[in-house]
Amino acid sequence: MTIRVVLMGVIAAVAGEKELLLPGDLGVTLREVLDRLEARYGEEFSRRVFRSQMPPRPLQMHTRIFVNGTLVGDDTLDRPLPGDGAGSASPEVLIYLLPAATGG
Repeated sequence: MTIRVVLMGVIAAVAGEKELLLPGDLGVTLREVLDRLEARYGEEFSRRVFRSQMPPRPLQMHTRIFVNGTLVGDDTLDRPLPGDGAGSASPEVLIYLLPAATGG
């Protein structure tokens, strides 16, 4: 399975790139993908994605994560990522990480 990750806003700035492809096995969870991204991009990335560094590490309220076009939250972190739904041997999972809009 291929996992395409699209980073936007300050998260892309912290990572120094806007898009990357990660190999993944069927059954990989969003938390495992985020842990891999944290290892790649460091503590600043982690602070932008997770509210706490202590388990269970809930997601930041101001960061939005979409998986295959669906907004996800803490309750989906430990579920296997979905495939493409077409029975493909190599589904692509598209994950968008973006900061929520702020205003005043």
